[in-house]
Amino acid sequence: MILFLAPYFEVKPWAGNELNRIYDCPESTGEAWIVSGYNNKSSIILNSIYKGKTLRWLWANHPELFGDYEEKEFPLLLKLISSKEDLSVQVHPNDDYALKTKSSLGKFECWYVLPETKAKDVTVGVNCKNAIELKKIIDNNQIEEFLIKKEIKPGDLVVIDPGRVHAIHGDTFVLETQESSDITYRLYDFNRIPKRELHIEDSLNVIRYDNDKNFIYDFSKNDRFKNEHFNFEHVLLTKSKKFHKQGFKIIYVLNGNGIINNYKIKKGDTFIITEDEGELLFDGEVEIALITPKKRGKGRTKMRKRALITGIIGQDGYYLTKLLLEKGYEVHGLIQSQLSLNLSAIKEFTNNENFFTHIGDMTDTSSINKILLTIKPDEVYHLASQSHVAYSFEIPEYTAQVNALGTLRIVDAIKNSELRIKLFNLSTAYLFKGDITPQTEQTPFEPQNPYSISKEYAHNIVKSYRDNYNIYAVNGICYNHESKLRDESFVSKKIITAAKRIKNHEQDVLELGNLNACREWGFAEDYAYAMWLSLQQAKATDYIFSTGVAYTVREFATKAFHHLGINLHWEGEGLNEVAKDDNGKIVIKVNPNLFRPNDANALLGSPKKFNDLTGFTFSQNIDELIDQMMED
Repeated sequence: MILFLAPYFEVKPWAGNELNRIYDCPESTGEAWIVSGYNNKSSIILNSIYKGKTLRWLWANHPELFGDYEEKEFPLLLKLISSKEDLSVQVHPNDDYALKTKSSLGKFECWYVLPETKAKDVTVGVNCKNAIELKKIIDNNQIEEFLIKKEIKPGDLVVIDPGRVHAIHGDTFVLETQESSDITYRLYDFNRIPKRELHIEDSLNVIRYDNDKNFIYDFSKNDRFKNEHFNFEHVLLTKSKKFHKQGFKIIYVLNGNGIINNYKIKKGDTFIITEDEGELLFDGEVEIALITPKKRGKGRTKMRKRALITGIIGQDGYYLTKLLLEKGYEVHGLIQSQLSLNLSAIKEFTNNENFFTHIGDMTDTSSINKILLTIKPDEVYHLASQSHVAYSFEIPEYTAQVNALGTLRIVDAIKNSELRIKLFNLSTAYLFKGDITPQTEQTPFEPQNPYSISKEYAHNIVKSYRDNYNIYAVNGICYNHESKLRDESFVSKKIITAAKRIKNHEQDVLELGNLNACREWGFAEDYAYAMWLSLQQAKATDYIFSTGVAYTVREFATKAFHHLGINLHWEGEGLNEVAKDDNGKIVIKVNPNLFRPNDANALLGSPKKFNDLTGFTFSQNIDELIDQMMED
């Protein structure tokens, strides 16, 4: 497939007039982003079934057109730059520095000097030995005297590696090819008014002082510049030519007219030849720049995988954070306040250099969008919810805002980001009424309370966006899972805490609701691993996360008390049922106020689909689980 692109134009106060001679663009257009996958600055597809779509969208939704690239965003940015005055003096960081300071990667670029250029030189380098010397020069306002200028002419290729001080001068027109990184440090701006921010400290940390290297190559004829970032070729075609290509290519028509595979091409045209287009036939007299992006090989720094976790302060957030950090991820957590972080178990990760938190709320669309576009995560684990069934009857509107619309905000933000982001949504077994056991992925939903109704909306909206927008999105229908971090408001932790207090004579009686409620009692750490594993599969789908074994609340309480040497003897029925210890003392009784309206009968899931597709099995050892929950 050959895809022609419409540029994104940027008006600049320093703009020359060369771009207005090629394109129908606004006056004072200084830059034409002819190949761009940047958010809100993306090239637009002009032909094919993808006409009107952005290159950013195409990269995210149809990776098969470009080959097996790991990058979330299009790897290169191509610009035409027309300047009537000297631009600011800049420097780019290398990968290691950018990764350490900005969780990003560095930038390598080159400029092909176009025929309209009248400038005789460019700035490439600074004439001093080290950062200490350069700092003194800057403090004395002498930097212009020490900038190294190199002669250029049309047809030259100027190579700017990371750490190289550089600037384009007035009356220059270039085709710039660079890696897609938005990190640039401004070292000097010629005392312009209004003043713009300088980045002196970062610049001094990354500048290279090896000025003896050759940075300028004569590309006036057929030439190729090969490097580990991308290949840049200047090609003159003066007759019909047929050839086969490998990988996808980017082509900018520098001059002339011709035909490629029956498409007419002319000066200023930009197009991408996708992975599936095998044979190419050129005809005419055409001068082109041909750019071949390269994948990051074994010797190059790669971005750590980046995860965003909503609801990170809960038990699932803790175990998921622990797992992802161990796997080398950079983990970002969404929290409502600094206080919530300080009061949660995840505070133990705050000294980890790969752990970050962001203030936000699932009811605030703008904060979710901003955080997502700032972080650009590979994976989003959406755990945040108002997860108490009983509370959902008291605060149904808030429950819907967080659980239903909060999930909509997340999945819609992913769609609008046009990034390759995988989503895990924490769904719930309370979608089922519990009349049919075991429940499978095909069991009809029959939610019985505001909590489960809101979660049904969340589940279905995730599935809808997966089906309609090709988003990699997984619903994990999670059955009850526990840990020593379980909140006191959940019945499992309530039983564990009360049993310990009764053992220590600090509490007399534990009051419970429906003793016959049949639930699973899985390991939270297992469930966190399953969440991660579900996003590593080739295809997104929905799963039940389940042990496949259930116990009643009565059975769980019996085992918990037995762990502490207290044997329970159950007597009576219904509201009059009690549990006594060996001495005949009542330690558990039923409180009718703790019954939930229309509570699910037996929530017992079948993990067969997940087990078969991943090979993972959830632990069923409830006695070991209770041992862990007894730990302080």
